[in-house]
Amino acid sequence: MEQTVITFPSVAHAFRAEKLLGQRGISVRLIPVPRALSGCCEGLAAVVADEQATAAVELLAAAGVAMLYKGVKVKMD
Repeated sequence: MEQTVITFPSVAHAFRAEKLLGQRGISVRLIPVPRALSGCCEGLAAVVADEQATAAVELLAAAGVAMLYKGVKVKMD
């Protein structure tokens, strides 16, 4: 199963993103960074619906939230 994720340089950015996206009605769920994107699995990633990924990335960028991977599809085990 593939999921669309956004990753962040710190958990503080992830929590801020979760709050901002939720306030705008964008469904979001925080998960550990998928191993496919980081060998150490440190940090959090936001899972968003495919159809909301572009809006989520644009909103977070406008709010100044730092992102590493922006709406990439990752195969989840």
